[in-house]
Amino acid sequence: MIGAMFTARNGMTEEQLNEQVPLSVAQWHAHVNICLPPRGEVGMADWTGFGFKGSIATKDECDKVGGRFYPQIFGWMVHVYPFEDTPEKIWTH
Repeated sequence: MIGAMFTARNGMTEEQLNEQVPLSVAQWHAHVNICLPPRGEVGMADWTGFGFKGSIATKDECDKVGGRFYPQIFGWMVHVYPFEDTPEKIWTH
């Protein structure tokens, strides 16, 4: 599946996002409440807890394991797969 991504800065309102790519067409999303491992321990980290799919989801939990907490990483994102055959597949998240 060949895809691309539209991005927008943090803090944009729904109205502003709608002007970029309409909310009726695509689902904007953000990666929030991310805990990354301590610097220097990335290669040895237990990624079931850390990262985008990790189980650590609060600043308190992240602080307890010495991690680096981010309320939001990157800005807003929309994925697009232009060669798919239905609107649902083209704009899937």
